[in-house]
Amino acid sequence: MARIVLVTGFEPFGGGSVNPSGLVADALSGRVISGLLVRSGVLPVIFGESGRQVVGLIERWDPAAVVSFGQGGPSQTALKIERLGVNLRDFGIPDNAGHRPGVEPVISEAPAAYFATLPVTAMRDRVRAAGVPCELSNSAGTFLCNEVLFAVLHHLASRAPAPPAGFVHVPMLPEQVAGVDRPGPSMALATMVRGAEAVLAALADVLPGTPIPVDAVRAGSAGDPRARR
Repeated sequence: MARIVLVTGFEPFGGGSVNPSGLVADALSGRVISGLLVRSGVLPVIFGESGRQVVGLIERWDPAAVVSFGQGGPSQTALKIERLGVNLRDFGIPDNAGHRPGVEPVISEAPAAYFATLPVTAMRDRVRAAGVPCELSNSAGTFLCNEVLFAVLHHLASRAPAPPAGFVHVPMLPEQVAGVDRPGPSMALATMVRGAEAVLAALADVLPGTPIPVDAVRAGSAGDPRARR
């Protein structure tokens, strides 16, 4: 059986014109990395809708694992692999539809939190070995990144066995900080993609199944433009 990994990123938000997480998802789309065929999607930055769309992509592709990416804050210097998704919305800025919910659950009557089920320590070590700064994080925030992480883990929790899933924050791009008076840290897209490849390589080590042949990438070309193949 082919092993498919679903990779997601986000569209730009907060008035920006680019989101590196969406670019990472697009860069990996359709590739075979360590025997994993990447199917990807770029999610809207709209509360409720981002979670619904990622669940729809899971139902569409039935992946062996899910790795979501999101843009971190202006002080982030490394890839951050998240350990925990919490059942909390508390937006510091409006989403792309103008919503700014206060303190409320992502999913009513769901657990307070879920641990990510990716091999986070092995991923961190593999990313560092690839020459990319990386660290583990205990908080994915309370914006859409955390919402997607929590929604994915909650959706998969009812499966036995549940496919591993988790979230990685990436820094900002040089072009995102180049125009500000006091620019903070940044990371080139090529470096982020190398780190993401290492994340998937570490994931492949713990997944059962037979690696998919490269020719399988050619299967199918039509579909939802928001769900990159």
